Amino acid sequence: MTSPIDYEPLAAVAGPLRAVLHAVAARFGADVRISRDEQLDCDPFRPAGVPSESVRWEYNLRVPVPPGAVEILLTEVVPELSADGWRATDRSGDSEVAYQFQRDGANLGVHISRDGTGEVVVGGSSRCVPTEMP
Repeated sequence: MTSPIDYEPLAAVAGPLRAVLHAVAARFGADVRISRDEQLDCDPFRPAGVPSESVRWEYNLRVPVPPGAVEILLTEVVPELSADGWRATDRSGDSEVAYQFQRDGANLGVHISRDGTGEVVVGGSSRCVPTEMP
C-alpha cells in the first residue's frame, strides 16, 4: 500500500507530516494500519492529459478504538498539537468526535465514533507543492 514519493519537493513536506500522523495514531495503540498513502493532483478538475501544476500527499491511518479514546484525543492529542502550532477545529457531530488541525497549509484530522466501536481514523494531507512544468 505504501510507495515512495518520487517527487522530492513533495517528499520533503510529506515526511514530517507522516511522522506527526504516526505519533498521533500511536497514542491510540500499536495496531496501526495504513489505509491511504498517495500523491494527488491539487486541481481535481484538471482536464485529462494536462500536466499537474501542483500535487499534495494524503495519508490515513486506522487504529482499533481503545477504551478512553475520546479522552486521549481531548486531553492529550488536542493540547499537544495546539502547543506545536496546529490550529484545532472541533468538527464533532452526533455520531463522532472529530477534530481537524491546520498548520503551514497541511491538514490533519482525528475521527472517533461516539459509540466506541470501529477504528480511530488519523489522516492528513500536505500543502500543495508546485510541480516542475515542462
